[in-house]
Amino acid sequence: MKALPHCVLATVESDSHMWNLVYLQLWLAEHGLNVKNLGSCTPIDVVLNALEQRRTQLLVVSSVNGHGYSQGLELIRQVRQKHPHLPCVIGGKLTTSEDETLAVRQPLIEAGYHQVFVGPDAIESFSGYLATLHAPADAEPAPAVSVPSWG
Repeated sequence: MKALPHCVLATVESDSHMWNLVYLQLWLAEHGLNVKNLGSCTPIDVVLNALEQRRTQLLVVSSVNGHGYSQGLELIRQVRQKHPHLPCVIGGKLTTSEDETLAVRQPLIEAGYHQVFVGPDAIESFSGYLATLHAPADAEPAPAVSVPSWG
């Protein structure tokens, strides 16, 4: 059985929206990833624990409440302390202003995210990014039947 890359999907602690996470979980699964969706209002320690539990190949942070930038910075700082080489991406509505959201891309990359996906081409760009990722040879095999994970 071919191993699927394992992905942890989370949001920031103040974001109670779930629809974006469900959409992304399904979309990521369609793109060949085994997804652990940590749900809304994800505490940083829950993200760190999830990364420790499995051999994760990708952390995806999605936020639509406008606080993804400020809280995403703290999240990536803590992730990088334990996982300096893990591919991590963030996207969505990261500030309360579209202009500001475009402006925070570089600071988020400098803080440790590999990519920041915002704006009208975010999903297309994210799809291109996923195409560059490959599962390591020793990744855990995916179960024969994939059941959605809600947290």
